[in-house]
Amino acid sequence: MSSINFQVPVIAHRGASRYAPENTLSAFFKAKQLGAQWVEFDVMLSACGEAVVIHDETLNRTTNGNGIVGDYPYSYLRTLDAGAWFNAKFSGEKIPTFKDVILCLQEHQLAANVEIKPLPGQEEQTAKKVLADIRDYWTVDMMPPLLSSFSVPSLRTVRQNSPDALIGLLIDEWFGGWEEVCDQLQCVSVHLNQRILDENVVRHIKAMNRFVLSYTVNDPHRAKELFGWGVDAVFSDDLVAVLAALGRSSF
Repeated sequence: MSSINFQVPVIAHRGASRYAPENTLSAFFKAKQLGAQWVEFDVMLSACGEAVVIHDETLNRTTNGNGIVGDYPYSYLRTLDAGAWFNAKFSGEKIPTFKDVILCLQEHQLAANVEIKPLPGQEEQTAKKVLADIRDYWTVDMMPPLLSSFSVPSLRTVRQNSPDALIGLLIDEWFGGWEEVCDQLQCVSVHLNQRILDENVVRHIKAMNRFVLSYTVNDPHRAKELFGWGVDAVFSDDLVAVLAALGRSSF
C-alpha cells in the first residue's frame, strides 16, 4: 500500500469549511490552525483554461457572481467576493487558482486531496491542467497529492499521463465493475459516501490493499464508528468536533 500518512485521520473538507468560507485560502489556513494535516478541495477550469478552486459549477452560492464558472475567464472570476456570503469578516476573499492553493499548501505544510471536478466535456482537459500545475508548482518537499474524481475519464487521463500519480476513486453510489476500475487505474484509495458504507464493505476494500476514505462526516459518533470499522480517514467540515471524538485537541 502507498506510503500516504493519515496520522491525523480527519481531512478538512473544502478546508475548515465550518469556520471559514469553503475552498478559500482562509479555509486552508484555518484548517492548519485547527490541527489538520490534510485538506480537500475541488478544481475546475475557467473559460481561459486557468484551474480554479471552487466546488459548485455555478458562482451563485459562494460568491457575489452569477452564472457558470466555466463561462468566465479568471480575469473576471478574481474580481468576485468569495467570502462575504459566509461572514462579513471574510469580505474580499477571492476564488483562488490551483497555483495559489499549491503555494498555500507549501507554506503551511499541508497535504492535499485534489478533487478533479470537470465541467461537462472537459474531463481530459481539466485533468491535464491539474497535472501541469502540479508539475510546475508542486515541490519535492511536499507530500504528493492524492488525486480523486467521480469522473473515471478524468482519472484515466491522469493515469495515462502520470504513471506515479496517487489516485483515489470517488463513489457516491455503487456501480458495476468498480473494483475493475480501481485495478485499471491502480487506485491507492476509495472515497465513499458514508451512506453506502458498512463494516463488510470496509473489510472488502482493505482486503484489496487500498485505503478507505469516507465523506462527509460531521457527527463525532459516526466518525468513531467508521474508524472502528477500519476507515483510514474521514472528510469533515467540523474538524474541532471530530478531532475531539478521537481524543485529539485542535490547536
